[in-house]
Amino acid sequence: MKANKKILKILIPILIPVLLAGGLLAVWYFNREKPEDGKKDITISVVYQDGKTETHEVSTDAQYLKEAADTVLKLDGTESEYGFLITAINGVSADYDTDKAYWAIYVNDEYATLGVSAQPVADGDTYKFQYETAAE
Repeated sequence: MKANKKILKILIPILIPVLLAGGLLAVWYFNREKPEDGKKDITISVVYQDGKTETHEVSTDAQYLKEAADTVLKLDGTESEYGFLITAINGVSADYDTDKAYWAIYVNDEYATLGVSAQPVADGDTYKFQYETAAE
């Protein structure tokens, strides 16, 4: 009996966080943004440092933004543990280390919560890449 109580005292503090983490993971998994299959008509635009904007109407079967954007833009960057990190679009670099600049992504005029390689593409949506600098 005493051995069982000691085991429970050790296991309960370990099991509770594990069960909570599992529950949160399940909620995220079932509520995450999922890509759509099939053809989608989307708009992709780029706003450069000087304010110049270019816009592309794209029909695509791509599930994620990077694949769709690659059909009309030249994206340069690196793969990281967080996905593809954009360093230049159509030869225009944004170097955070030099001038605190980066390429921000907007989905339907809202700041994206996902990177270019993880952002699902949905029919009718607009995607904007905008050159921005971080506030000091």
